[in-house]
Amino acid sequence: MKIVVEYTAQVKKAAGLSREDFQVIEGCTLQELVKQVAEKHDATLKSILFPDSEELHPSILLFVADQQVLWSESLTLQPDQVVMILSPISGG
Repeated sequence: MKIVVEYTAQVKKAAGLSREDFQVIEGCTLQELVKQVAEKHDATLKSILFPDSEELHPSILLFVADQQVLWSESLTLQPDQVVMILSPISGG
């Protein structure tokens, strides 16, 4: 099934694009998808998403269909859902 993944801020820069489609198996969870995203791209993106372990960096935000989802929440994705991965934007 197809899932659309959108990136913003640092995550977008590290991925090198703002949006891409992923083909995943039915029953794929949000956590499995984010790990696939990290593996598909170079080490820069993986170090932003998973700097020390299998746990998502606490500053990364995940949204599915415009609803924020915590990394600790198990969520099974549905066909054609849009997942947004973003890092908070800061500045002066």
